[in-house]
Amino acid sequence: MIPLIIILSVLAFIVLLLFIPISVHIKYDGDFFVKLKIAGIKAYEVEPDADIEELKPDTESDKKAKKQTEKAFDKLKKKYGFAGAVKEIFVFIKSVLERLKGSFRHIAIRKLCLDIKVASGEAATTAIDYGAVCAAVYPVLTFIDGIANVKMKSINVTADFNSDNSDFGFSLVVRIRVVYLIVMAFGVFSEYNKFKTRNEL
Repeated sequence: MIPLIIILSVLAFIVLLLFIPISVHIKYDGDFFVKLKIAGIKAYEVEPDADIEELKPDTESDKKAKKQTEKAFDKLKKKYGFAGAVKEIFVFIKSVLERLKGSFRHIAIRKLCLDIKVASGEAATTAIDYGAVCAAVYPVLTFIDGIANVKMKSINVTADFNSDNSDFGFSLVVRIRVVYLIVMAFGVFSEYNKFKTRNEL
């Protein structure tokens, strides 16, 4: 009888853990910041890596090491340009949403902020890139709003005709129970692998 009670107690504890609410705070502004809270208590945090001293590409090994430290978004920008990089990011997001849309009723997205500044130094190019970015971003935001419980805090997609530098950043808080996070993680991981392979990251 005692072993049965122990087994049932362990199973009950596991089930309780699976249904504990968690919140994931995600921010990107050139570096990723992730903080995980379980029942309101901080359990895990990823800070942006400390600045890595720039390597002088004197040898092939130096060049390879420098390439490996490049951030994914920077690699996409080099390959597709800023507008193309944003498009690839939102194609990935859309593919994840479509794959997991049946599960989004179990999550809540709060404080969604998106800041994109399109600039190129040339008015015509900036206007074209701005149109391409809007065409990539807004349909996905509409899709998110249609399948998930979302509270958008700030959405800013602008064209700056007086600057040469584009910027991309976002932040959000995702509230979900552990069991649904585990289920959805497999889908996200699968789509991310496709994204990496497609873009040779």
